[in-house]
Amino acid sequence: MPIYTFENKKTGKQYNLTLSMAEREEYLEKHPDVQQILTQMNIGDPISLHITKPPADFQKYVLGKVREKQPLGKALERRYTIPKEV
Repeated sequence: MPIYTFENKKTGKQYNLTLSMAEREEYLEKHPDVQQILTQMNIGDPISLHITKPPADFQKYVLGKVREKQPLGKALERRYTIPKEV
């Protein structure tokens, strides 16, 4: 479910709630003094979705050395771009 940011018009206080779209509409109808604030949307955590790649330091110093020392090190090259240490 998405996280919505709301602001109380009277106090100016902002807070987050996790609601479905239907629950959000009900909440706004029941609370006329509250308005939704549009913020950056968090669709998902990229780490939990497994769509991240290792940091550049890890690629350069760890995977780069594995590639140089191991006979199967080129198998890693297909998955990550490994810059050679200069």
